[in-house]
Amino acid sequence: MRFQDYEFNGTTYRCRIVTDKDGGDLVIASTKFLDALQPGSFEDENDGFASKEAGNIYDEIFYFTDDTNLQLSDEQLVEVLKEDNGEWFD
Repeated sequence: MRFQDYEFNGTTYRCRIVTDKDGGDLVIASTKFLDALQPGSFEDENDGFASKEAGNIYDEIFYFTDDTNLQLSDEQLVEVLKEDNGEWFD
């Protein structure tokens, strides 16, 4: 398993890295991280993001999922990701 940590508003969020079918790295984050990045409404001037930095981080994340899925093996996590993003994986 590979990980990437993000620091946001004084909290470290550990994200998983999985490889797509073309060998690229995809960042998979927790829904708790999403809630921190986007606590507001889409009606807000920042489209619901906590800050411009939050919007930039959001753009780096491929997929948000619950903590249980983040504990799965790489193979199991990819199977979960395939359900909504089959074109990214073999």
